[in-house]
Amino acid sequence: MQNTFKIAISLPREDYVEIEKLCKKTGLGRSALIDQAIRFWLEQKNVEKMIRKYEAGYKKSPEIVANLKAFEKSQLEVFDSKEDWS
Repeated sequence: MQNTFKIAISLPREDYVEIEKLCKKTGLGRSALIDQAIRFWLEQKNVEKMIRKYEAGYKKSPEIVANLKAFEKSQLEVFDSKEDWS
């Protein structure tokens, strides 16, 4: 059995009304809808964290233009237009 916990929160009336509309539209109960929203938010925060980590690494070790040109040249050689891809 999954561990679940109940919490009580206070919301502005406008948010409550929107949540109720979404529940009717999606067919989800309040708990399920709010659980999905929280999970989505947590996933987005994780994605943002990974992007910041990627950006920091890129700033620490950016691509060198000469390497990019060599990579582009090798792509053109490998993906020669003579080959039939259909």
